[in-house]
Amino acid sequence: MTKRLRCSAFLMMFGFLCLLGTIDYSYCLRQANSFWSPSITVETLSVDFGNVSATDDVHREITVKNVGRSPLIIERVRPSCASCIVIQSYPKEPIPLGKQGKIEFSLDLSKRHDIIETSFAIVSNAEPQKVVVVKVTANVLTEDKENFHVVE
Repeated sequence: MTKRLRCSAFLMMFGFLCLLGTIDYSYCLRQANSFWSPSITVETLSVDFGNVSATDDVHREITVKNVGRSPLIIERVRPSCASCIVIQSYPKEPIPLGKQGKIEFSLDLSKRHDIIETSFAIVSNAEPQKVVVVKVTANVLTEDKENFHVVE
């Protein structure tokens, strides 16, 4: 083997070893784990109740689906405003691959008026998005607004 060929082989080996030192193995491990992890899709990320009366029963359910490769666990559903959003139910059991579950919630309008802009967070074991935020809006009409007529 010539001196030039040995030098070339040595430089290639040195470059390869340097390259191995720069690989972020934790990134590779995270990518492999996320491939096999659950993934969540939510029917809608925004719920608009429109115009509602303070006496209306404002109730809705949304669908969450596991589109990943392992069971999806909804750890908790946390409202940003506990005084206006009431979470009635959410799946407590793991959601299998390709299956879906329902999250039921309502608005407590008893002490509210005008526009409500709030949200709730769905916390799960999904990768890479562990938290999904659903925005909720409503326009609570008072008696004055309900009886308001436009005169032309």
